[in-house]
Amino acid sequence: MPFLDSPALELRFTLDDILGIVESVLKERHWRRFDIDSVTLMYVPYWFFNYDIYQEYEGKSQTFSSQMAMDALTGELRPIMIEILKSIPVERSKEIKHNIEYKVFKPAIEQSEVKNLAQLKVAGEMGIPKNTITISGVNLIYVPIWRIWVRLGGGRMQRLDLDAISGSPIHIEQVPERERGMIEITKDMLEDLKTPEGWMDYSKKAFNWGFGVVKSMSIQAVKVGGESQGIIKWLVTTKMGRYTLLGGIIILLILYIILFK
Repeated sequence: MPFLDSPALELRFTLDDILGIVESVLKERHWRRFDIDSVTLMYVPYWFFNYDIYQEYEGKSQTFSSQMAMDALTGELRPIMIEILKSIPVERSKEIKHNIEYKVFKPAIEQSEVKNLAQLKVAGEMGIPKNTITISGVNLIYVPIWRIWVRLGGGRMQRLDLDAISGSPIHIEQVPERERGMIEITKDMLEDLKTPEGWMDYSKKAFNWGFGVVKSMSIQAVKVGGESQGIIKWLVTTKMGRYTLLGGIIILLILYIILFK
């Protein structure tokens, strides 16, 4: 088995596991049609370190100690890695014990640069002076990450990274959320309404929508043009109007079931 120059965290999510996660993540962003273009297992270097903060205020001193992880390629702080390691027991070893093809990235940030950069990053994150922070216990650890390229509807290529320890997506906000049409929204709504939990959730939303819909309609209708004609046009042609129309339909459905059950 091959060995790395520094310990790596244990690979806990295999290819079969992450493909299911990718499908779930994309569906949450309303992408129903997509194709997996490529999947790569990467070992990304992270600098793990301890930091201590010492401050004096009105004659009193305060200290605070914690741990942090920093991407050794980009310098980005990744506190979630510390939380993952606290909640999941993970082995560390220089030996790669699986037979999956992988790629190893070497640190772009050298160990001699870590303390100064870590001080700057933590100070910026905490909003405190750099000289109040002490960095210690610096260690390089490789984190297994699955990088997946998917082709979304319309041919757009999108990268999705998942850490191979917890299966969590990294920078999920970079995956665009697809805007759904009225028919699709209605289908999803009817699917959700099959469960009691779905009914409760939609009941709350319907009440909130109904409470503010009259004011919203009258304001927006004037902008679109005319009172009655403006309202109809707004309901049909604008995104907010379509959602309002859907909210009204939901309210009527709920009232019908309550009154005629």
